[in-house]
Amino acid sequence: MHILGEIKRTADLNGGIPLGRQRFYKEAGIRVADWEGKFWVNWGDAIREAGLEPNKLQKAYDRKVHFVYS
Repeated sequence: MHILGEIKRTADLNGGIPLGRQRFYKEAGIRVADWEGKFWVNWGDAIREAGLEPNKLQKAYDRKVHFVYS
């Protein structure tokens, strides 16, 4: 499938790391509407089917950060 090939190709160009949905669209020209709900429920599923490991989501920062003033 063309989309899986593009996921692999763009990941290879990115050092083996799959792109996020928005950057993938910018690089490959394949819109979310072209695949979401038609082939995969979410982007992680598409990445896995391409044989790659999805990126980890960033965690929220700790709001209890203590500042030390000198």
